[in-house]
Amino acid sequence: MRLDKNGVTLLEIISALLILAFAFIPLIGVIGTSSSDSDVANSVVFAQTAVRNILDTLLDDVPFYAIKPAAGQVADVDGNNAEDNVAEIVDLASPVFDRKTFLTLLGNDASADSFARGQIIDERGLVYKTKLYVFPIPVSNTVDTDSEIAFTHLPRPIYENQVDANGQNIWYTYDNAFVAGTALSPYDTPDGSKLVQPPLKTLGAVELGAPAGPDGNSHCVMKKILLRVSWQNRSGHDRSIDIFTMKANLQ
Repeated sequence: MRLDKNGVTLLEIISALLILAFAFIPLIGVIGTSSSDSDVANSVVFAQTAVRNILDTLLDDVPFYAIKPAAGQVADVDGNNAEDNVAEIVDLASPVFDRKTFLTLLGNDASADSFARGQIIDERGLVYKTKLYVFPIPVSNTVDTDSEIAFTHLPRPIYENQVDANGQNIWYTYDNAFVAGTALSPYDTPDGSKLVQPPLKTLGAVELGAPAGPDGNSHCVMKKILLRVSWQNRSGHDRSIDIFTMKANLQ
């Protein structure tokens, strides 16, 4: 008499386990990739938030002349990567601002120096290096229209500005229907010796009254600002965010 086999052999069990193992390999890969992508995204969000906080404070609260290029090259906090044009944040007699709070946003507690660089750490322990660069746009005593912002205008006609010995305008002051006989008129017969309409006039920042800044800032009404935040993610890849803006002297 023959009995039917209802049991499972060891070979069948091993085969089933191998099939399951191979089936889960793609799923494990997807989970690992998703975790890696989330880690990168969290780092980018942290860096972007830091950039926004730093630049918002710089543009709104830090005075124009408190931002200047450091005298020499400035390295990162770890002593590497010395570079030119790193910003230095200096105190001013007026207006007064909280220099230390701004430097703290960059990860510099301002106890040793006033350079606009430092490092900040997120909740996962990743270190982000920050560095602020400044590039002043100088202006000259005589405006250079090739490199400076200039304003060109047509001055008021000379005949409208004529005054007598008492400072009274003689073009718009008349007796009966006649203006003063000595007044220049735009309706006079052309005469090369009479300047009725002055030529176009071009003005730059200095002509408009821009003051010279302290600490060697010279005449300057605009500064280019570059903020870099760099870090190394957990996989060992170097990443960075560079944001460019400009700050004008609106005082």
